[in-house]
Amino acid sequence: MTIFQIQRDSPIPYYRQIEDWIRQRIRNGELAPGDLLENEMQLARTLGVSRITVRQALDHLAEQGLIIRKRALGTFVAQPRKSFLLTRPHLRSLTEEMAEENLKVSSKTIEQKVVLPNAEVQNALGLPDGAEVVMIRRLRYADGKPLCVETCYHPSSAFPTLANTDLSDRSIYQILDQQYARRPVTAKDTLVADTASPEIARLLSIPIGAAVMRIMRIANDAQQIPIEVTYTIFRADQHQIVIEYRE
Repeated sequence: MTIFQIQRDSPIPYYRQIEDWIRQRIRNGELAPGDLLENEMQLARTLGVSRITVRQALDHLAEQGLIIRKRALGTFVAQPRKSFLLTRPHLRSLTEEMAEENLKVSSKTIEQKVVLPNAEVQNALGLPDGAEVVMIRRLRYADGKPLCVETCYHPSSAFPTLANTDLSDRSIYQILDQQYARRPVTAKDTLVADTASPEIARLLSIPIGAAVMRIMRIANDAQQIPIEVTYTIFRADQHQIVIEYRE
């Protein structure tokens, strides 16, 4: 196991340091698909942190599809997923997508603050060490029913007032366009099937382990500078994603 110590004087939360460490072990091949990870108690004792801190890191990795948690068996490295590239002519926000389907989208903001990004978000946005991002986590509703949990990251230096902007039932894309004349115009979405963690199940009012669709979006502005990383987890029992091809 790679030698790792919690940086206790770092502003990066302990759970995020653990999350980044395990992610790096998976990416560099130290942990292979199917490998059993150390259990929560072992990791907590080895790293000198609480089990709650370890559990938070593992929950985030599970939401990203990097590990699979099996009751009574343990936590395993997930098999890598194959990718299929699909191209669409225009980029739209969730609010704009739902409006076209005659659905009324509303939102409840869960978190809205400036944070240090994890390694995945930092790399996707091309940010230097120490650069901060605006993190926005919202529960989105369609016609009053829970639709998805959406967690967005935008460079704080590019959008300095976004952390304090009223987001009530507003499209973030529209806010970026109106306040900064800068909105995502191209993006890459990665879609994977998953199951609901306890936290996601509670927010979406679905059973733990229910089917969900998880989407990661990395979006660029007109100059092809990355300005958004968004993780969206959709409930799958009432909604489906349809991709239409046109000439």
